[in-house]
Amino acid sequence: MKKKFFIPAGLIAFFALLLTVQTAFAHTSITAGNYTIEIGWVNEPAIVGQQNAIVVNVSTISDNKPVENVSGLIVAVSYGDQSKTLTLQPLGEDTPGHFIAPIIPVIPGQYTITLGGKLGDTSVNSQVQPEEVQSADTLQFPVVEVVQPAVSTDWLAWLGALLGLIGIGLGVTALRKMR
Repeated sequence: MKKKFFIPAGLIAFFALLLTVQTAFAHTSITAGNYTIEIGWVNEPAIVGQQNAIVVNVSTISDNKPVENVSGLIVAVSYGDQSKTLTLQPLGEDTPGHFIAPIIPVIPGQYTITLGGKLGDTSVNSQVQPEEVQSADTLQFPVVEVVQPAVSTDWLAWLGALLGLIGIGLGVTALRKMR
């Protein structure tokens, strides 16, 4: 094959890869008045039994400045018919407008985050479903196999009881013959 075909073929393959790669955005953005609120999990994928947190990033739409006062914002998480109000706390001093609400998800599946209350003078009332919580075996390695006995051992207990009764019967018979 001639060298002049390698460069065009390589460029075609490169552009084909660029066009087929899709970026996954796991956080969801909502708009409330002049505010953009981004909600998701701190650690993704969220895994059952592992500490995680709901992340809430708040900024203004007009100038994209972080909003530091979210004291009027209420964040609740629900799963099925259970709901829990969470407490927002700043993610850190060097990340204004970024807040977390710690949680340990204990059941795999879809959780719903409900935002309510106020940001400044703006009422907030939205629901978001972040990325689904995965079972622990999603990331566990190596796989732990539970070894089950090949045969039930219940028969061994019954055999022991039967042999004990036979022994008692033989002992009683031997005592009667001695008399």
